[in-house]
Amino acid sequence: MEERNEREAVSPLQGLDPDFRKYVKQRKAMEKRHMSGNGLPDYAFALDFEYRKKLDAMPGFYQTAKKICATYASRTLQEINMNGLVVGPDQFPEVYQMGCDCARILGIGIPNIYIVNDQSLNAYTIATDDVEPLIVVHSGLFERFTPGELRCVIGHECGHIHNQHSVYTMLSNILVMVGTAASGFLSAQLMKLLTMGSQVALNAWSRAAEVTCDRAGLICCENIEDAYRVNAKLLYGAAWGEHTVNLEALRKQLEMQMGNWTKFNELLYDHPTSVRRIVAEMEFAECEVFYRWRPELKKAGQVMRSKEETDERCRRFVDVTKNG
Repeated sequence: MEERNEREAVSPLQGLDPDFRKYVKQRKAMEKRHMSGNGLPDYAFALDFEYRKKLDAMPGFYQTAKKICATYASRTLQEINMNGLVVGPDQFPEVYQMGCDCARILGIGIPNIYIVNDQSLNAYTIATDDVEPLIVVHSGLFERFTPGELRCVIGHECGHIHNQHSVYTMLSNILVMVGTAASGFLSAQLMKLLTMGSQVALNAWSRAAEVTCDRAGLICCENIEDAYRVNAKLLYGAAWGEHTVNLEALRKQLEMQMGNWTKFNELLYDHPTSVRRIVAEMEFAECEVFYRWRPELKKAGQVMRSKEETDERCRRFVDVTKNG
């Protein structure tokens, strides 16, 4: 009995280093090691950065969008809190732990995670520099994805937070609403024409941003194949049970997509097709940057390419205007 009481009396903080300055120094060193010269994480897709530079060149663009996003994010967090189930240590603790693990790996704050009653296979993120990050997971995805696949999804969403994507996503949504809210036939058509060019440009950035965040999902995953299955399930509807993704068959399917004129429909898509995303993930799984984050996943004889070569190869697969 005395031995048990002694164990219970031990503080859970025992052994922790209370030196806050030392902690901050270690965190800054970790972040610096994984940051590139453009201010983004070293894993970020180069095309993501290139398109963001063009968007930032618009006078007042970023600051205006950020203010709007901050207001929307704060309101949305309260609305989701009314209609969704918050994940925590005592509520879906396994999902909460996934969020903690992904945040720790990427070096961001632990996000608020909610599960909402919606059978579509979806998850999304709302966040700014100033507002608590929010990740929303639809119940359909939660029910039909394995724990390993769900971890990749949460890692992907943490990638949006890590790369501060939500401000740009918010402006894209606003442009869509402006184009569809105009009253009267002529004014509505005019607004659609005026916003279409901006929307195509934002969609091009959004597709590149999804590649960046798929890489974040890979960095956070426990099994690389889980990341491939996430996007494969979006193709065939996430039928119950395990399914092995035939990577060679996917490459042939992508060749068909890239060789057909219907690919230009994708200019209006804000996500790359799932096949493009899987092939881009396969390329990053052979990139030296990935193994700087996850050296324990490196296999004997693993093909290793530079970040520059990997980005160029991914650009051929992801850029709709390229022939491959």
